[in-house]
Amino acid sequence: MDDLVCFIGQKAFIEKDGELLILHDPSMGLDLPGGKVMEGESDLSKALQREVKEETGLEIVVEKPFYTWFFTIPLDSGHRSAGKKIFNVGYRCMYASGEIKLSREHDKYFWVNKNNYSYHLKSGFSDALKAYYEK
Repeated sequence: MDDLVCFIGQKAFIEKDGELLILHDPSMGLDLPGGKVMEGESDLSKALQREVKEETGLEIVVEKPFYTWFFTIPLDSGHRSAGKKIFNVGYRCMYASGEIKLSREHDKYFWVNKNNYSYHLKSGFSDALKAYYEK
């Protein structure tokens, strides 16, 4: 059996006024802010804050991780990391400051709540949202 090689990804479940921030990636569909831990980054909270700032322009407070899942980026997605396996860690986060300014990775954003979050998210994200709202 081959050893599994994967990236470690972190996803921010950013709450503001009782709603969570969801992003739209043109090549992948609906997504959560966050990304990979880069070489040399040892503080996972700071790595997630960096990714969120790059993707959204927001400052956040990173709380505890609450959910993990594997995800493979589909080969036909056109995404720069197509075919890569990602071990995602979902963190509860609180909005701290800033106005949303999306990076080129995303073209839209939505604020959702526990009554309207049933969007079609990538595999694993739906279960992660359910786990978030079961807090």
